[in-house]
Amino acid sequence: MMVNDLLIGVPGELPDLLDEENPFLSADALVAAQITRVLVDVLGGTVGVLLELGQSPRLRGTSALLRVTGVVQQSWRSTPTANEFTAWSITGVTVQQRENEFQVVIDCFPVGALLVVGSAADFTLLHAAAPEAAPPDHPFDPGALIRFGIADESTEVEPIGVARSAGSCC
Repeated sequence: MMVNDLLIGVPGELPDLLDEENPFLSADALVAAQITRVLVDVLGGTVGVLLELGQSPRLRGTSALLRVTGVVQQSWRSTPTANEFTAWSITGVTVQQRENEFQVVIDCFPVGALLVVGSAADFTLLHAAAPEAAPPDHPFDPGALIRFGIADESTEVEPIGVARSAGSCC
């Protein structure tokens, strides 16, 4: 399965995550994880936040996907000095959930914040497949070197478990 497959839907047969790994129950679950991509499907009304877990002591796996469905608002604010080499480490998460509304604010270091508002969300812990080849040796493309080995939307992943927000259908 690829990360893109999980943007369409999370398999219902995955085991539930432990409470301490569930960002909808534990405010500190995502602290120290890093945001690597924000994937927006405008027509499908879905936003996926792909996370790298190498620095996270609380979560199993190598990556995770926070998927918000029924999205009505999303925004990103950051410091003007940030660039494509900035590592957006999560310093805090605020979740508000009701029967038909889900809202998450993710605060990052250096100064950055992501807001996503939708109808429901799910969070899937993942184990990303190791790259088959050595990293690119390309002095003119440092972005490729930095991104090598970090999951993106086309990475093969093995789901470990899932947590679902209040009001989630499955």
